[in-house]
Amino acid sequence: MGNEASHLTPEQLEEISAKTPFKTKELEKLLKRYSQYDSSERGINGIPYNTCVSIPEFSGNRFVPFIIKHYMDKNSNSIYPKQFLAICGILSPDTSALVKKEFLFEMVDDHNVGVLKHGEMFSLYKIIFSESISDNIILDLTFRSLNHTELEKPGEIRKDEFVKMIPDNEIMSKLSVNLQLT
Repeated sequence: MGNEASHLTPEQLEEISAKTPFKTKELEKLLKRYSQYDSSERGINGIPYNTCVSIPEFSGNRFVPFIIKHYMDKNSNSIYPKQFLAICGILSPDTSALVKKEFLFEMVDDHNVGVLKHGEMFSLYKIIFSESISDNIILDLTFRSLNHTELEKPGEIRKDEFVKMIPDNEIMSKLSVNLQLT
């Protein structure tokens, strides 16, 4: 396969390595994996959304489709090498719970205002519980979380409050996949 090393420059690999739990050799293995889904020279075609969500390690995790959409190129609806590595980085079991919580907050903060309100919290609970509980119960959970006694301002959850609300073991189990780097 001729394109795995050509996806990114050594400098780009070093930069990604600093932002993810991966060493250079692991990044190269992930790029090789990427090229199984995008065999174009230098990864210019990208991996279409539907293909990306069906990658065996990703399938079955309810957060993966939302993470992919978060990183997806909005013009082509595809994932490119740097985005693929970022997705793998956030889903790595070696990424800290704090990094995962902060990412989840930013992913759900639709308006980039630094607080989560009713719509964002309802959407988050919909992702978490999917079809397993009714919208009425999700509304109740949303109301209770937005009126938690430890919030500085009822009706809004800031990032630092959000980080405290989610147990580490919960975020690690929900936002981690086995990437099979061997």
